[in-house]
Amino acid sequence: MKQGDEMDSFIEKLQGVIGEVTSTDTIEITDIPNIDLYMDQVTTFMEESLKSYKRYTDDKVLTKTMINNYAKAKLFPSPIKKKYTRNHLMLLVIIYHLKSILSINDIKRLLAPVTNTIKGSERCEPLETVYRYFTALQKFNKDNILINVEVQKKFFEREDIASLKNKEEVVLILTVLLVAIQANTEKRIAEKILDKYF
Repeated sequence: MKQGDEMDSFIEKLQGVIGEVTSTDTIEITDIPNIDLYMDQVTTFMEESLKSYKRYTDDKVLTKTMINNYAKAKLFPSPIKKKYTRNHLMLLVIIYHLKSILSINDIKRLLAPVTNTIKGSERCEPLETVYRYFTALQKFNKDNILINVEVQKKFFEREDIASLKNKEEVVLILTVLLVAIQANTEKRIAEKILDKYF
């Protein structure tokens, strides 16, 4: 296989991976039930709605223990008569997406300006606004995910890499390193904003 063909094949594989990740569903505000749910219903809703985000099929999206711990940590108000409101569900979706990036304390600080405005099961306009923009940001990110194909091409073209028998693996390692560096930098930016302004 020629170097150009190898590169095209690699880029195609990489774009396939990006496609898998970015094809996950976003839970729109209209998808969130307007009725209060018991814990089992909450875990079922979250499992069904977020299953495409799981790395492995046997991973759990959210467990009862996690949800109870979030309530104890005051990430959201306690359930009302053992029922979780639409507000709880919106917060749980946001928390699910943040928990692998931010600490529980950071999530609490971030969401406090909104969670402090929640009154029972009443609609919480600030939370609904944050949630709508949260889903819009998810869609924007999916549409604009950046793994620079030009960078990958340059890796393939470098003489020291092009001469390797396992150049595709080396470029994959470099790609993972690049994405991890980007993720770490963005995480640090998020933490700095939290530390300065929350």
